[in-house]
Amino acid sequence: MRVFPPLPPVPPAPDPGTRDLALDVVRAWSLLVVVLGHFLMLILLWDDDGVPASANTLTSGAPWPYVTWLLQVMPLFFIAGGAVNQRSFERFAGSYNQWLWNRTRRLMRPTVVFLLALAVIFTVVTLLVRREVTDPLLQGVTGPLWFLALYIPVTALTPVTSRWWARSGPWSVGVLLVGVAAVDYVRLSHVETWGALNMLLAWVLVHQLGYWYRAGVSRRMATALLLGGLAVNVWLSQVLGWYPTSLVGIPTEKFSNMAPPTIVLVMHSFVLFGGFVLLAPWLRVRFATPRAFAATTRAALFAMTIYLWHMLVLVGWLSLLHALDLDLPVRVEGGNIVPEGLNYWGWLVPSTIGFALVLYAVVRWLWPVEFLRLPWFDGATGRPSDSAWRAGIGATLVGAGLLAVAGAGFSGFPVAVHTAYGIPVSSAGAMVAIGVGLALLRQPAPARAEVGAG
Repeated sequence: MRVFPPLPPVPPAPDPGTRDLALDVVRAWSLLVVVLGHFLMLILLWDDDGVPASANTLTSGAPWPYVTWLLQVMPLFFIAGGAVNQRSFERFAGSYNQWLWNRTRRLMRPTVVFLLALAVIFTVVTLLVRREVTDPLLQGVTGPLWFLALYIPVTALTPVTSRWWARSGPWSVGVLLVGVAAVDYVRLSHVETWGALNMLLAWVLVHQLGYWYRAGVSRRMATALLLGGLAVNVWLSQVLGWYPTSLVGIPTEKFSNMAPPTIVLVMHSFVLFGGFVLLAPWLRVRFATPRAFAATTRAALFAMTIYLWHMLVLVGWLSLLHALDLDLPVRVEGGNIVPEGLNYWGWLVPSTIGFALVLYAVVRWLWPVEFLRLPWFDGATGRPSDSAWRAGIGATLVGAGLLAVAGAGFSGFPVAVHTAYGIPVSSAGAMVAIGVGLALLRQPAPARAEVGAG
C-alpha cells in the first residue's frame, strides 16, 4: 500500500547555457532557512486556563537579533525572481497579460487551495474554540503570504522595470536606493505611514538586482556590495543606533526593519546579492552532480507547499506537544516569554525532529496540489485581454488581499475583523478581493507556448 503519492522522475541536469542552476539552488534551498527561522523563533506559553501566549525567541537577550543577519534570506527570492522574470518575459510568445497570468497562476494555484482549506477549517474552529485561544495561535499562520502579496505586484512591473534597466543599468538601483532612504527619513521623522511606500520601492530595488545579476557583476563589485552593505548596516544600527538590529520585526525593538522595509534591509540585500554572485560559479558546478541536482529538483517541487503550510504545521505541532504535556520549557522574564535556559534548547532537538517528520508527511501528501489542473484556473477561453490597466488592477487586488490576510489571519473567520497595519481588516473580505483580482488577471492560453521560462 502506497502511503504517499508517487514523485515524478527527475530530468537530467540542464545544459549550463539554457538555465542558470545557481538560481534554482537559491530558490529551492533558501526556503529551508525560512522554515528553520520560523521554527526557532516561535514559542508558546499556556496559562492554567489553556489560553496560549505567543512570543519570539529573539526577545530573549541582546545577542539574539543578530541571528537574523544569517536567517533573513527573503531578499534572495526577489533577486532570483528578478532574473527569472526578466528572462521569462523576454522569451514569452504571447501578450503581457498572458505572461502575467502564467506567472501568477503558478503561485496562486496552491495558494488558493490553501486559503480555501483554511476558510473551511477555521469556520468550524470558530464555532468550537474561543477566540482567546485561537487569536494568539493563528496570528502567524498566514504571515508568510506577505511574500506573495508583494512579489506578484513587483512581477507585474517587470516590463517597466526591465525597460528602465535597459536605459539606466545599475543607476536604476541607485535611484531606488535614494528613494528608500528618503521615505525612511519621512517615516521616522514626520509621518510614519509614509513608510508603506518602501514596501514597493525596496522590493522593486531588490528585484532589480536580479537584472544586474543577468547583466553580469564582477567579483570586485560583488565583494564591494557585500562588505559595503555590511559596513553601512553596522554603522546605522550599531554605531549610530538609528535602526534596530533585527532584520525581522520583534516587539522589543522600536520599529521593524522588515515591515515596511528600511534602508537596513536593502543594505542586507546587497550583502546577500554580493555573496550570491561570488558563490554562483561554485553552486553551478556543485549542484550539477546527479545527486545534488535531484535533491534540488525535489526541493523545488515541494517549495510552495512547504512555504504555505509550514506555519500551520508548526502551530499544530506545538499544540500537540501541549496536549501531551510535553511543552518546551519557557518562563516569563521582564514581561517577555523566553526559553528556560539549556533545558529549552535540549528539548528543542527532539522537537525539531518531530516537526520535520510531520512537515515532511504533510508536504508529501499535499504537493500534487501545486500541479493540479483546476478548471477555472486552467480552462479560460475566449478572447485574451490586452488591457494593461486590467492586469495592473488585478495584480494590485491580489497583492492587497494577500497582504490583508497575512496581517489579519483566520482567527474568528469568517465574521471577525482584526486590526492589521493600523486598520480594520476582514479576511473574508480580503479573499473576495483576491478572487476579483484573479478574475481580472485570468487569461486563455497563448497561441504559442512560453519558451524557456524559469
